[in-house]
Formats: sequence, C-alpha cells, structure tokens
Amino acid sequence: MALASMTLAASATPRAAMLIGYPTVNEIDNFQEEAAALFFRQSNPDGVIIAPGETSKINAENIDCIWVHIDRLNAGKGQLPEAFGNAGTLAALKKFVEDGGNLFLTKQATQLVSKIGRTEEAFAPNIYDDGDGGEGTDNWTVNAQIGYWFVNEKDNPVDLRPEQYYDHRGHAIYQGLETNNDFPMETFGLLGTGNGSVMWRENHNCLWDLNAYSYTSEGANTVEKFQNQTTSLIIGTWGHVQDHAVAGIIEFLPTASYKGKIIANGLAAYEWAPRQGTNAYASNIEKLTGNTVSYLVKPTSTNIDAVINDSEDTPAEYFNLQGMRVDGEMLRSGIYIMRRGTKTAKVYVK
Repeated sequence: MALASMTLAASATPRAAMLIGYPTVNEIDNFQEEAAALFFRQSNPDGVIIAPGETSKINAENIDCIWVHIDRLNAGKGQLPEAFGNAGTLAALKKFVEDGGNLFLTKQATQLVSKIGRTEEAFAPNIYDDGDGGEGTDNWTVNAQIGYWFVNEKDNPVDLRPEQYYDHRGHAIYQGLETNNDFPMETFGLLGTGNGSVMWRENHNCLWDLNAYSYTSEGANTVEKFQNQTTSLIIGTWGHVQDHAVAGIIEFLPTASYKGKIIANGLAAYEWAPRQGTNAYASNIEKLTGNTVSYLVKPTSTNIDAVINDSEDTPAEYFNLQGMRVDGEMLRSGIYIMRRGTKTAKVYVK
C-alpha cells in the first residue's frame, strides 16, 4: 500500500464570494435571495459580491468559494434566470471549478452542476417545485444518516444491513447545528415554528430522486451507484427518509477534469425568508451556510503546514467516501479519509 504525501494547511483568511442576479445586494427584489445575500454580506464582510456580467471575478486564483442561491417562483425546471444561465457565466463557472475553485449551490442553483458539465444532464436534479407552496405545522429537517432503516432495530429488526448505512452527522457542514427528534433518527431542523403553529413554506425542492436514474456504475444500492456514477458523496436527505431514495445535499468531489468541489443543497427546508410564521431553526440555516462556505474555502494563503506523519502517537483511522470505517491494512486503490486525533486528510492509495 502506497500513500501519497499530504498536508493540512493552517487556517487562512477566507476568500469567499457570492454570485447574485442583480447589480447590487440593495437592488435584489426577490426576498428569498435578498435574505441570503444580506447574510453573506454580514458574515463575510471581506467577501466579494459578483454581479451579472462580472465574469472576470469568477477566477480560482482570487476566489476559493462562490455561493450561488436561486429561489424563485415559477422559474421553470431547467430554466435558470438569465443572470446565472447565460453562456458567459456558465463558461466562467465551468472554468472556475476546472481550475480548482469550489461552488456552493443552493435551491434552484443545484441545476448548475449539470449546466456546467460536472455531471451528465441525465443526472440533473429531477425533483423540482417552484410553486406557491402552502401552510403546515410540521418541522422540516435534514437527515445526515443515509439508509438509517438498515440500522433501525426497533422498526426493522429482521432486515438489518449496517453496511448500507452511511452516517454523515460528523461532516463539517453540520458542526454546531441543533438536533431535532421528530423522527426515529436524529436530524437537523431547518424550517418550522417548533411549537406546532402554522407556517407558510414555498416547498421549492430541487434535488435528486435516486430511484429514477439509469446507472452504468455498480453499487450495493442507489446511493452507491449515484456516488460512483458522479464521483460524489450524498450527505443529506429529507428529514423523514430512512432509505436510499432521495439525495438532498450532495458533495461533488474533485475529478481529473474538475479539480474543485461542489456542495449542492436542493432541500425545500433551506428557506431563508418564510412569508408567515417565525422559523425556530433559522440559526441552523445560518450555521449550515457558514459551515459550508468555510469548508469550501481552501486554506492556501499560508505556508504554515501541519504535516501528518506516521510518527504521531495517535493511531490513524480510515474511512471510505461513504463514511464507513475501513481497515487501514486492507486498503485497495482509491480515495480515503484518514483521521488522526483532531486532524483529517484525504489520502490516495495507489
């Protein structure tokens, strides 16, 4: 087994940007997108706002992470607003990720994954809604325990298959989020009053029905097939889902052609500005957003490296890209996550 060399760089000044569909943040007339942009500006005072036509700013040499949030009524499946879907912007975003830049795509912006060629169009989001929505009293959450049914001994005692359970609660994007116990498994609340009172939700999903695709890649289930087909990691689903049916948050990993990462969050629960009712989980949305942007900002602005080597006292633990622990002495060729104490790194087994 040969491990490629690796380092973890010390923290550096974030280089984050947000691509908006209006000349300035103050001119945004969509209340959902305005709320998101105001949060970005407040939480990233040194961040870059990229207005329509400013494609020269979409440059991986100057920016590490670009957040794109599109959340509009009656936009039409596959029909991105001109500011985001014109040929110049798509070409700039494509080159940005090819050059190692990272994207954070939320709500209808998840369609950009296929629009820039990172996945085939056949694997674009296929669960889509941009209507008016309606009232409800339940809480909408995100479940990071994919395939929980297969370890749910209480409700599924005769068909337990732990090898098809993928626990991503420890992913960096979920750090510090408050948990919700409305379902058999622990989830993270995103939208709801929390007290049973009425809230209006627009229900703008733009995500993936994993059962609806035709796969050429192998895998034990649709999660593994989709991940192998698209070089990705499914890290979130609808809060109530215990099987492998729906992907709500996906991390698209670097490939030979696209050196940057993309985290795409198409959950309807990720709604910034409810029209009616107070969102008890607004802080979780803010933390999820801040965590994701921080995760996608590359710590490359310093020469101080924390080098992981075999002389450290803490034993190394290895995990595959599905989050399952694997025997470090039995690693096959591929990509793994190594954890040693509080440090983690991606390792390449040749």
